[in-house]
Amino acid sequence: MTHKESSPHHFLSQLAGHWQGTSKLWLEPDKLANQAPIAGTVQIILEGRYALFLYQSSIEGEAQHGMFTFGYNTELNRYEASWVDSFHTNTAIMFCTGNEMDNGFFVLGSYPDPTGGPDWGWRTEVILLGQELIVTAYNIMPDGMEAKAIEITLKQIKDS
Repeated sequence: MTHKESSPHHFLSQLAGHWQGTSKLWLEPDKLANQAPIAGTVQIILEGRYALFLYQSSIEGEAQHGMFTFGYNTELNRYEASWVDSFHTNTAIMFCTGNEMDNGFFVLGSYPDPTGGPDWGWRTEVILLGQELIVTAYNIMPDGMEAKAIEITLKQIKDS
């Protein structure tokens, strides 16, 4: 599969490699709950159709692992993603869809309120600025208010 320089699949190909940086977590609006190192690898899979980001970090000293798979659906002209991890999603897979934005894309998903209330939304932005990859996720409360939940800032690690 070949990609034009400005295509979404070309953008995905730029993310391939090893990354490390810092992960921040907010469990309440504007109250940083955890900050820890994070390391991961983005693999471009299935002839450039998808990116697979496997990562590991920690929360309060406990190891955490995750997998964020994303790609661009050329039939529906949108980004699509699935996200699983050992902290936020329990045993569920969060499915997300979204669109291009400056220097990246965003996707929207939702998850059930564990107390039985209405579902909450989850917006994830993926932005590439030079050699820095920034993944930011926001909780969207049932009333529509948003609060930053995760901010991952990564630098690409060059193979030596």
